[in-house]
Amino acid sequence: MNLIVNPAQTLHVCLISCILFSLAQDTKANDGVFYARGNQLIPVAETDISVRKEILSLKKVRNQHIEVTVYYEFYNPGNAKTITVGFEAASPSGDVEAAPRQGRHPFMRDFTVNMNKTLLPYEVAFVADSLYADKGKVKTMKLDTFKGATDGNHVDFFYVYHFQAPFKKGLNIIRHTYSYALSGSVAYHYDFAYVLTAANRWANKQIDDFTLLIDPGEFETFNIEKTFFRDSSQWLIKGIGKVRELKGMGETYFRPHALRFHVQKGILIFRQQNFKPEGELEVFAENYGYFYDSTYLPFSYYQQDRIAEPADAFRRKALRNLPFARRGYVFKDRQLDAFFRGMDWYIPNPGYRPDIKLLSEAEKQWIAKWK
Repeated sequence: MNLIVNPAQTLHVCLISCILFSLAQDTKANDGVFYARGNQLIPVAETDISVRKEILSLKKVRNQHIEVTVYYEFYNPGNAKTITVGFEAASPSGDVEAAPRQGRHPFMRDFTVNMNKTLLPYEVAFVADSLYADKGKVKTMKLDTFKGATDGNHVDFFYVYHFQAPFKKGLNIIRHTYSYALSGSVAYHYDFAYVLTAANRWANKQIDDFTLLIDPGEFETFNIEKTFFRDSSQWLIKGIGKVRELKGMGETYFRPHALRFHVQKGILIFRQQNFKPEGELEVFAENYGYFYDSTYLPFSYYQQDRIAEPADAFRRKALRNLPFARRGYVFKDRQLDAFFRGMDWYIPNPGYRPDIKLLSEAEKQWIAKWK
């Protein structure tokens, strides 16, 4: 799925998963920037610790970055012990400076690990292969003597954020946070993944109680591949939105079957007991090019600048009313009503009353543009 090969895919047991932000597979790589991808927490040595609970929260912030918050409950059946735990983050590539900044990943920030109400200190290692773990410790290399590339648009190493995790006997709670800059390309507005299958390698071979929360922001269209779930009935939209099934490689770029979500506001919720994931979380928002005849208007803010000039007075009127249609306004104009009811994202809301003053500044400018 990514522009660069992850040299750490055969590493030891992953704590749960990893967030990957990428452009696309090599077959669909295009102009753009690939900021980051990486694993979450990885025990350097095998343990008998099980995962009782995970709440994974992903929040997209103004098309700038993804905030990741993970709540874990681990159970240690044996005596108290301290193990080395790491977090892998692949280096950026594309039209970007890939060298470290102040010894850290250049596009990852706000990395924290709070274990049993104690904030844990961490170190950052530079590694080039999966053999960085030696007898429960992380080996780092010196970049000034490293024979591979260490600056420019591509570097030949990746990062491991590692720390000492003191597990007491019984229940242990970890709260983990970090954020990545959003990548982008010609084909994809953004594209990220979270590896779920690593959870199967823990002592209980599953996550006993798993919850996924996705906050995409307001007025957003995006897809989720059907990898670890069957269909849309397993998802809850807490807010205002709708979902439909997509057939892969026809309704998506280079993708298998997926769900397409149109979220006006709210969050997506997926929850499962005794969760044994067989696939990864793959979330992506596509760029569709220009809509030359304006027969289809996009739901997402980021797509509206791709709409071509209207072909006639009606198309111009439709563009002017797009912000109100997003909110479900039921048009009295029969032609407008029929047009917007033909949009797959439209959700009629008879109680909505249009008020320009309540729109965003960008939408006010949009209306003024098409007057």
